[in-house]
Parts: sequence; structure tokens; C-alpha cells
Amino acid sequence: MMQQIIVSLIVVCAAIVVLRRYAPKALKRAARIGAVRLAKACGWNDLAARLAQQAEAGASCGDGCGSCGNCGTTSAPGSTISSIPIEKLKETLRR
Repeated sequence: MMQQIIVSLIVVCAAIVVLRRYAPKALKRAARIGAVRLAKACGWNDLAARLAQQAEAGASCGDGCGSCGNCGTTSAPGSTISSIPIEKLKETLRR
């Protein structure tokens, strides 16, 4: 019985690590909001405040949360996008 409990704890911890690493940011954000609500419901206000603070600190325009309406589609400041005409490409192939 004790062995099954230990193995199940290991599996749950491994699943949490994998989800934290590979889950989409929207799912991570929803899970954090749910954890904040659960902590508040249980009366763990300090934990809820810490989780909420981490959620606010992690938000940025490029994280895809939709809070800024941008969703990270802009390029980095100072970067330029240049295009090469097809004729120039054809010339380089002939050489």
C-alpha cells in the first residue's frame, strides 16, 4: 500500500513538471488563476497573494495571453525586414 502511494506521488510530480514545461501559456495562466482561487477559498491568503504576484510579474506582451491585444506579433525594436526580388534570386542561381 505504501509503495503505491509513493509511486503515485512520483507520477503526479512528474506530470506537474511536464505540464509546467510543455503546456500552452493560456493553460498555465488558467491553472494559476484556479490555484489562486483555491488558495483563497481555503484561507491561505499569503499563498494566494504570492501566486497572484507571480502571475502579474510573468505577464508580458509576447506571452500570448491577450491582455495587450498584441499577442506578440510585432518584431523586436530596431530589427528590419528586407525582401529580395525574385529576379535577384534567379541571377544568383545562374552563377
